[in-house]
Amino acid sequence: MVDAQSDNKAIDLIVDLDGTLIATDLLLESVFQLLKQNMLYLLLLPVWALKRKGYLKHQISLRVAIDPATLPYRGDFVAYLREEHGKGRRLVLATGAARRFAESIAAHLDFFDAVHATEEARNLTSTKTSFLLAMFGDAKFAYAGNSKADIPVFNAASEAIVVAPDRAAARWQRVHSARLFKAPKTSWKAFFKMLRAHQWMKNTLIFVPAILNHEITVWPILLNATIAFVAFSAAASAIYILNDLFDLPLDRQHARKRNRAFASGVFSIPSCVISTAFFGWQTRSNAALAALAGSTPLSMQGSFRM
Repeated sequence: MVDAQSDNKAIDLIVDLDGTLIATDLLLESVFQLLKQNMLYLLLLPVWALKRKGYLKHQISLRVAIDPATLPYRGDFVAYLREEHGKGRRLVLATGAARRFAESIAAHLDFFDAVHATEEARNLTSTKTSFLLAMFGDAKFAYAGNSKADIPVFNAASEAIVVAPDRAAARWQRVHSARLFKAPKTSWKAFFKMLRAHQWMKNTLIFVPAILNHEITVWPILLNATIAFVAFSAAASAIYILNDLFDLPLDRQHARKRNRAFASGVFSIPSCVISTAFFGWQTRSNAALAALAGSTPLSMQGSFRM
């Protein structure tokens, strides 16, 4: 890999899919859609994974359909690819995603000249560098990627384009002065909107009994009520986030919901899973604190409406 972006526009441009062309991970998305169909697939997933990761991706793709028209594409990068295609440059989609998914996306965009993807017997994610070197031989190629896993391919390519990079890819980009397409900046407002923080107001009802009994200033009661408030709020956010994961395809077809953090790709699915686990843990921790504090069980009925 030569430092600085290349001015050679004639060489083939190889484009990664997950995180690069689209702001999501199709494997994780499809797993949640599969479980939404039937939670018993949870028993089959480890069996498929033990055979081969390519086999896992293939089996999921046979059972889950994606709508390429609603996926969260990297708009500025897609515009660049269309421009390059218009100039006659050969574009190749090379992805670790299942072939069925990759081909449907390539057909929708209609500017890729070839598609290389994970097959039942081959996971392209782990073999992409060797695959591309074997395919191109001594010929030069350019590569667009976004993650630490793409760095070996960056090093093998004659030109690198870094799109919405993770920390490792961002460091590599700075060292080599490669062309960069930045990810949109996220804000605290988007974060709290993702958590549905405005729904936490419903949980302030927990303080009502203490207020009506004029005991809100009694420290143990205030502490227990506060712990209960945090626990209920954390549980609500975890449920909302989990619901967003399972409803991604439906949300993307909705005029308003398609702008939600996960449907639009503002936050990644791994961050969604981590957030759900954190708030689930927070709920359990606060319940344990309440028990240690000697609180009496609270009973509440309510619903969290979207």
